[in-house]
Amino acid sequence: MRTGRLAPTPSGHLHLGNALAFGAAWISVRNPSRGHDAGGRLLLRIEDLDRGRAREDIAESQRADLRWLGIEWDEEVTPQSQRSYTLEGLDTYQCGCSRATRLSWGCRCRFLPAGARVNGGGWRFRTPEGDVHIEDRARGGLELPPGDDPILMRANGEAAYPLAVVVDDARDGVTEVVRGADLLDATAVQVRLHEALSLPIPEYLHVPLILGKDGRKLSKSHGSTELRALRAAGWTAEQIWAMLLPLIGASPPFASARIDLLRVHRGPVTLPF
Repeated sequence: MRTGRLAPTPSGHLHLGNALAFGAAWISVRNPSRGHDAGGRLLLRIEDLDRGRAREDIAESQRADLRWLGIEWDEEVTPQSQRSYTLEGLDTYQCGCSRATRLSWGCRCRFLPAGARVNGGGWRFRTPEGDVHIEDRARGGLELPPGDDPILMRANGEAAYPLAVVVDDARDGVTEVVRGADLLDATAVQVRLHEALSLPIPEYLHVPLILGKDGRKLSKSHGSTELRALRAAGWTAEQIWAMLLPLIGASPPFASARIDLLRVHRGPVTLPF
C-alpha cells in the first residue's frame, strides 16, 4: 500500500512552509496524481530526537494546526524518542572534530584504522564517493553531491536524524516522502543510507521552499507566518490553501486538490509579509 508520512519536529510551531509540505503529502496520498492508485495511508510520526528542544505542548499545537488545515492522518506511530537504533551494517567512524576543522580539511578521522576510537566523538557515516542519483517526481532524475559524512549517532549513544529517518521510513512502510526543496541535500544523504542498509528507497517529491519577505528561510524569527498567528489574525484555512496550492499546480478546495507535477514550482517563493 502506498504510504506517506507527516513528520513534524516539536521544537517550533508550524508555519506556511510546513503547511505546504504537509498539505502536499496529504494530497499525494488522498488525491493521487495520474499514475498512482487511490487508497493510500498517511502516518503521523513525531520526530523528537532533539530532546533538549522537543516539547509535547508544541507537538499538541502542531496536531491542532494540522487538523485546522484539514490534514488528518490514519495512524500516529511511535515517536522517535521511544525507538531504538543501531549502526549495524553501516561503515562508520568516530569523529570529534569541529565543523570548522572539517571544512578546512583538517580532519583525518575518516582515515583512521577501523575500530579506532576518538574521545568525545560521534559516529559518522563513511559516505561512498561520487554523486548521488535521486528521482524526484516533479524534477525527474537529479545528480547531487554526497556532502559531508553525516553524524549517525552522537557520542552519548543517541541516534541522529539522518539514521533515524531512514530506519523509521523503512520500518513504518513509508513509500513516498514529500518535503521542502531545502532538504534535497538531506535526501541525497538518506538515499545513500537506504542503499547501504539495502532498504527500499521511497519516492520523493520536493515542494518549493517558502522564504520570508527578508529572503530567508522561514523560522521562529518569522512569527507572523506561523499558522497559529495567522489564525489569530483572522485567516481561514481556505485562504491559506488559496495562497499555497498554486505552488504545486493545484487549485482549491483543498479536500479535492490534485498536484500537477508539471506545474510544481522549482525555485523558492518569497512571501509579501
